[in-house]
Amino acid sequence: MISVEEGIFYKLKDDAGVSAIVGTRIYAQKLPQTPTMPSLTYQLITPMSLISHQGMSGTAFPRYQITCWDDTELGVIALAKAVRICLGCYKGTVGVAPNTVAIQASLPVGGYETYEPETGFFMRALDFQIWHEEALV
Repeated sequence: MISVEEGIFYKLKDDAGVSAIVGTRIYAQKLPQTPTMPSLTYQLITPMSLISHQGMSGTAFPRYQITCWDDTELGVIALAKAVRICLGCYKGTVGVAPNTVAIQASLPVGGYETYEPETGFFMRALDFQIWHEEALV
């Protein structure tokens, strides 16, 4: 089983709408020193797992942020739309067998946007609650 982070990467990379805009410019947590635009970053915001009196349930629902970057406002809007279509309410298995992860639900739960004058980049962050099975080892 792969991590849910790897699953998010594969889902975004393999989506025709997203890859048509960013190609393979999808990065964990931060952009490279001199990035090519448009690009995506993804990061864990809040780790969460279902726990009962009997212990860990094996189900997690962490909150992840997918951040869209571009040097134009219209470009970042188009990229954010492609990401919402790709991950919004997604349910399925991602990865390449046998290295996969089953996503039970990917639910949009928030986000924000800004302009960074130091870099000249427009940014739109989208938050998703990703429900999935987690290994209990």
